[in-house]
Amino acid sequence: MGSNSLYYTNFSCPTIPYSKNCLLNGRPDEEFMHWRWKPEQCTLPRFNAKTFLTFVKGKTMAFIGDSLARNQMESLLCLLSSEETPADIYKDVEDKFRTWLFPRYNFTLMVLRTEFLVFATERVINGTSTGKFDLHLDRLNGSWTKHLPNIDYAIFSDVHWFLRSNYLYENGNLIGCIYCGDVGVQDLGPGYSIRRAFQAAFNHINECVECSGIFVLLRTLSARQFEQGAWNTGGICNRTRPFARDEVKIGNQDWEIRSIQIEEFERARKDGHKNGNMFELMDVTRAMSMRPDGHPGAYWDDYGSDCDLFNGSWVLEQMGSNSLYYTNLSCPTIPYSKNCLLNGRPDEEFMHWKWKPEQCTLPRFNANTFLTFVKGKTMAFIGDSLARNHMESLLCLLSSEETPRDMYKDVEDKFRTWLFPRHNFTLMVLLTEFLVFATERVVNGSFTGGFDLHLDKLNGNWAQHLPNIDYAVFSDGHWFLRPNYLYENGKLIGCVYCGGVGVQDLGPGYAIRRAFQAAFKYINECVECSGIVVLLRTFSAGQFEQGAWNEGGFCNRTRPFARDEVKIGDQDWEFRSIQVEEIERARKGGQKIGNMFELMDVTRAMLMRPDGHPGAYWGNKWMKGYSDCIHWCLPGPIDTWNEFLLEILRRRIQLNSLIF
Repeated sequence: MGSNSLYYTNFSCPTIPYSKNCLLNGRPDEEFMHWRWKPEQCTLPRFNAKTFLTFVKGKTMAFIGDSLARNQMESLLCLLSSEETPADIYKDVEDKFRTWLFPRYNFTLMVLRTEFLVFATERVINGTSTGKFDLHLDRLNGSWTKHLPNIDYAIFSDVHWFLRSNYLYENGNLIGCIYCGDVGVQDLGPGYSIRRAFQAAFNHINECVECSGIFVLLRTLSARQFEQGAWNTGGICNRTRPFARDEVKIGNQDWEIRSIQIEEFERARKDGHKNGNMFELMDVTRAMSMRPDGHPGAYWDDYGSDCDLFNGSWVLEQMGSNSLYYTNLSCPTIPYSKNCLLNGRPDEEFMHWKWKPEQCTLPRFNANTFLTFVKGKTMAFIGDSLARNHMESLLCLLSSEETPRDMYKDVEDKFRTWLFPRHNFTLMVLLTEFLVFATERVVNGSFTGGFDLHLDKLNGNWAQHLPNIDYAVFSDGHWFLRPNYLYENGKLIGCVYCGGVGVQDLGPGYAIRRAFQAAFKYINECVECSGIVVLLRTFSAGQFEQGAWNEGGFCNRTRPFARDEVKIGDQDWEFRSIQVEEIERARKGGQKIGNMFELMDVTRAMLMRPDGHPGAYWGNKWMKGYSDCIHWCLPGPIDTWNEFLLEILRRRIQLNSLIF
C-alpha cells in the first residue's frame, strides 16, 4: 500500500463524482484501493495513459448503457487526466449525454446514458410516476443510436434497470412483464428482455451501413452485492476485503445474465465480420463478484446538501481511545484552562458523545481531507474567546496530520497565526469582543467592565486582515451581555443593562444585530475581499446553574440533556435568530460579488451539552471558586463544530466543482 500504487487519488482527479468519492464521504479504510487483479496464466499490465491515448488518437469512444457504463467512463477520465486535462465540451439538459475532448490527441470520450438500450416510457398513474417502464424490445432508443456513425469504439453495458417491475412489448403489443404480478400477463423474467435488448442493439449496428468498421466491446454484468436485504430494505455492503475465488457462488441469476450477454455477443461477432465490425468481450462478472469491498456502501453521500446537519441529538459512542481524535496529552497546543482532565476533572464520558443528525450521518473529522480542501488558503476565526476555543479544537485535530508552526503572536495574545507548511495552510485567530470599535468605560480612573460600542464603526484591528483571508469563521455574543453604551454616528443612542436615567435600554439583541450587520456590510463592500467564504457559528450559550458566573453559578453535569429537555425560545434563541437573519441578508448581498455566506447553527445542539464545559476544572488559581460554564473542554463537544465545518466545506466544494 502507498500512493505510488495508485494511478490517482480521490483528490488528484478533479472529475470524480461526489457520490463515488468514498474517502471524501468518510470511508475510513483504504485497503480496497490496493488489490490488483492477477490472471492465472499471465500478467495484466498496468494502465498507461499515454499509451492509451496514442492508441485512440483521432478517434471517438462512447460508453453506452446505464450508470455503471458511466462509472467506467468516470474511471477512464481520471486515468487519462494524468496525461492530459480534458475539455468538457458538451452536456445535455438531463446530464445523460456528456462529451470530453483531449485536444492534444484529438480523442473524444463520450457517455451515452440509456437504461434499457431499447425505447422505454415510464408508467404514470394519476399523474404519479410508478418506477415501472414499458419496454419496446424491438425498437431501439434513438437518442443514443443516432451517434453510432460517429463512434469508433462503442463500449456496452446494461442490465440493472431490467431487474425491476417492467412491461414488455414487441410490434406494439404487450407480450409479458418482469416481476409485475398482473393476472393474465406472463412473467418472462429479466433474462428474456436483456437478451432481446442486446439483440436489437447488435442487429442495428451490424445493419448500419454508416457504422461499418466500428469496434464494439461488451462488458458483462457487474452484480449488485447487497447483504441482509435489497437496496431499499436495509441491504448493506460493508466488507473491507475481497472474497477468495472459491467463496464466489457461480450459477445464480447473475451468471445466467452474463451467459445471455455472451451468447448474444458471439452471435453478433459472427454477423459483424461481414461488414468489418469487430466485437470483443470484457468478461468481468466473476472478478467483480469477488469484490464486495469496492462499493461506496454507506459512503456515497446521497444525503448530500438536503440533510439538516443541525437537527439531531447526541448519542454515546463506545468509550475508548479510538473514538477520540486526540487526547488531553497528545495535543501540545491545548490551553491549560481547557485541559479539563489535566485540571482534575474525574469523569470522561463527556468526550464520547457524538452528534447524530436526524436524517443523515455527520462524517467523522478527517485531518487529511480538511487540509487538502484548504491547501494554499488562509482561514481566520474572528470573534470572542469562543472563536478562539473553536480554533484551538481545530488546531488539535489538524496536528494529527501535520505539526503546525507558530508564526505570530501579538503582545496581547489576541491575534495568533499558525502555518501548516506542507499544505501551505494558514490558520489565524483574530480576537475581537464586539466586532465593532469599542472602548472600555473608565470612571474615576477605574475600569467599569462596561464598554462604549460604536455600532457603525468596525474594529479595524481585525478588519484590516480580511483581504488576505479565504475563509472567515465568525462568532460573537457574550461580551454584549454586560452593561454597555451604544453609539451610532458618534452619538449615544441607548445602552444594554446600564440603568442610566434618560438612556434607553435597547437590549443586547439590538447591539448584536448591528455589529453583525456592520461586519457583513463591510465584507460585501470590500472590493479586495471578493470571493471570500464567510461562515457564522451561531450563539453558544453560557450554562451556569444556581447563579451567574460571579454569583456562585456552576455547571457540574456529567451527561447531555435529551432533546426535549432543552428550552427553546429564551434570550439565547433570540440571539441565534438574529444571527440567522443577518447571515441570510448578507448571503443575498454577497452573491452579487461572489462572496459566499454559510451558517453553522450550533445553538440547539450545544444547549444539550451542559456537561461539556470546564466548570470548576479550568485551573485558574487567581479566580478559585468560580466556574467556567461558557467555554468547552478539549477534547470535548466543541470538536463537533469542526466536524460541522468540514462537512460545510465538503458541501461547498460539491456545489462549486461537481461536474456530474
